[in-house]
Amino acid sequence: MDALKQEVRQAWEERVIEAQTKIWETIEPELARWQYEMMIAQRLLSKAQDQVSRETWQTQVDVYQMLVIQAENDLEKEQEELALCEAMIAEIDADLAASD
Repeated sequence: MDALKQEVRQAWEERVIEAQTKIWETIEPELARWQYEMMIAQRLLSKAQDQVSRETWQTQVDVYQMLVIQAENDLEKEQEELALCEAMIAEIDADLAASD
């Protein structure tokens, strides 16, 4: 039975690695990029001197805001996945400790 528990624990560890890798390598860099680009677009919006330019930069700001929100939602989803995985691993560890 301990071999089965170890196998299940390993599968949950792999899910942790996948979620953490996705956060570090994809979501956080994208979020930082979108936030930076939004800041630049906001700066350019504040410098726009005519209505056409303001509308153009406002559109860009709106797009970046949507991208930031999506990245923040993705980050929250992966953090929830991590919490779920860690709870499962902790419970499996408790089972393994109890069977020793």
